[in-house]
Amino acid sequence: MTKASNSLLEAQAKWLSVAEAAARAGVSTRTIKRWIKGQLLSASRLPSPQGKGHLRSRLNDLEALLARGVLS
Repeated sequence: MTKASNSLLEAQAKWLSVAEAAARAGVSTRTIKRWIKGQLLSASRLPSPQGKGHLRSRLNDLEALLARGVLS
C-alpha cells in the first residue's frame, strides 16, 4: 500500500465528535447538529445504556460537505 492510499484510508476511518467537527469547520456545535438533523452531514451515535450516545461524523463526510460550500 502506498503512503498516499494509506493516509486516505486513515482519513476515511477518522471519526469526529460534534465539537471537533465544529472546530474543523469553523462553526458552532449547534450548526453541526443542525447539519446532522437536516441530513447534510451523516452521523452515528456511540452505544450507551440509555440509547443517547455521543454523535460522531466521519472526517471525509465533513470535508465533502465543506467542499460543496454549505452555508451555516
